[in-house]
Amino acid sequence: MIVADLDHFKQINDSYGHLAGDAVLCEVSRRLIEAVRSYDYVGRYGGEEFLIVLEECAAADLNATAERVRHHIAECPVDIGTVQVSVTISLGLVCAIADGPDSLVPEDLVRAADSALYCAKANGRNRAETAPIMSQAGRVGA
Repeated sequence: MIVADLDHFKQINDSYGHLAGDAVLCEVSRRLIEAVRSYDYVGRYGGEEFLIVLEECAAADLNATAERVRHHIAECPVDIGTVQVSVTISLGLVCAIADGPDSLVPEDLVRAADSALYCAKANGRNRAETAPIMSQAGRVGA
């Protein structure tokens, strides 16, 4: 799971207006969908946050996907009419391992990915940070 948040999005709304902000969100959504596999899930989580759910994805693939997403968002500015706006994204990642009969609570995964997102923001933005691996048995690994 990845929780993604646009960096400095408020500045876009404040500088160019909410219609421009909406255009940025639409373009970012399109780029997110392009950057993941056709069977992964991408949705707007709230405000300028997105949730990406990757099924059957190893930890190494999760990191590679996050970097692909980050690059795909930042590689070219978003055209909002009269100007082009550079956009970057911060990502919080969590990998869950199914290792028992009890199911993981989705809220716990979101909470872990969100915590990793805050680390990405605190460590300079436009980056991905990974939470410890979560397992159904409740163990946390490296």
